Amino acid sequence: MRENMTFLTNYYQIREMTIDRMKEIIDKNAKEGGTVFFGDSITQFMDIEKYFPEIDNKYNCGIGGITSTMLLHFIDEGVLKFKPKQLVYMIGTNDLGKTVMQSPKDIAINVKELVETVHYNLPECEIYVVSPLPCLPMHDYKHTPGVLRSNDLLKMIYKEFKKTIPYEYVTFINAYPILCNKKGEPVEVYYEDGLHINHEGYLRYTNCLKEYIL
Repeated sequence: MRENMTFLTNYYQIREMTIDRMKEIIDKNAKEGGTVFFGDSITQFMDIEKYFPEIDNKYNCGIGGITSTMLLHFIDEGVLKFKPKQLVYMIGTNDLGKTVMQSPKDIAINVKELVETVHYNLPECEIYVVSPLPCLPMHDYKHTPGVLRSNDLLKMIYKEFKKTIPYEYVTFINAYPILCNKKGEPVEVYYEDGLHINHEGYLRYTNCLKEYIL
């Protein structure tokens, strides 16, 4: 985190909860040919047993508070060791928070490198890149000091994904609109705290994913 940092202020600082979660993923027994969900807290807090009963072999490798750069560095343990037939990858929100504050283009370049690495090592793996989800105004730069996050930037990340990652082996999923009303504004009833989604939000989000991965 950037706050109260003295050294290496331009680099993401790993917190204890992140290390603990990484250890949990490292300790998972890997059975190849399944589906790996890889991303930040939206992925980590998604109960894949509840929301994806149709998929027998599945792994939740989400890490709360993580950024696109850190996930790129964790790809061996977080994705490749499982040798999945499907990778569902969603990242971007934390890159705009009190971490490294990267641009949508920087985030897209990290995601591009990750999908290239997965495809090189696992050419048969189906790769799904999911858009970031919107946040309520309480979590944007106007209301939270020290963050870049805004829904305009979150939408821009998805646009940069599609511009920067030109590969036919990548399928893009725009999940942003499923939490919005007809005006394109996020609906509060789907949120736990304005950034993380609740059960109703996960129902909409996972149903959106199922249209592509099942």
